[in-house]
Amino acid sequence: MHSQRRPLMIFGDANQLRIRDAELSDAAPVLAMLNELDHETRFMMLEPGERGLDVARFAGWLAELRMRGDCYLVAVQGTQVVGFAQAERGTYRRSRHCAMVVLGLLPSARGQGLGTRLLARIDDWARLSAVTRLELTVMAHNLPAISLYAKRGYAAEGVRRHSLIVDGRPVDELVMAKILPGSAPD
Repeated sequence: MHSQRRPLMIFGDANQLRIRDAELSDAAPVLAMLNELDHETRFMMLEPGERGLDVARFAGWLAELRMRGDCYLVAVQGTQVVGFAQAERGTYRRSRHCAMVVLGLLPSARGQGLGTRLLARIDDWARLSAVTRLELTVMAHNLPAISLYAKRGYAAEGVRRHSLIVDGRPVDELVMAKILPGSAPD
């Protein structure tokens, strides 16, 4: 089942920030941005060099994601991809109403409201796709991200203690989720 795609949202002129659905032709610039994120932040899951994807494999994964009707958004400034948000639904009938959200922004794109706008677009996709629960994990010491998610209606549901090892040290993750308004069962 494919969800309806929203029109391209443009903020400002062509050199300003644009948020749009990822296209297969975005595979190379998105993969380059992901590799840059792996080097520039300790808050993403993968370490530098661990991604193990080439452009063709990433494009194939993106095509599968789109065929399933899941969501992958890119934020583009000028011609550079500076961030992304993705939401993947559960694969079974009992979990198709849930989607796991991942968000990443290059340092140069932070503090401009981009995370808020990407998460709002994920909410829009969820409503069009019969997704009623959005969930994510975030490192417990990533206070700016936790604040952003709380601002967008996500609530902490628990802690995954020592779920990650970052720079040789155990790191806790918060599990956060939101139930979309008007989606509670009757």
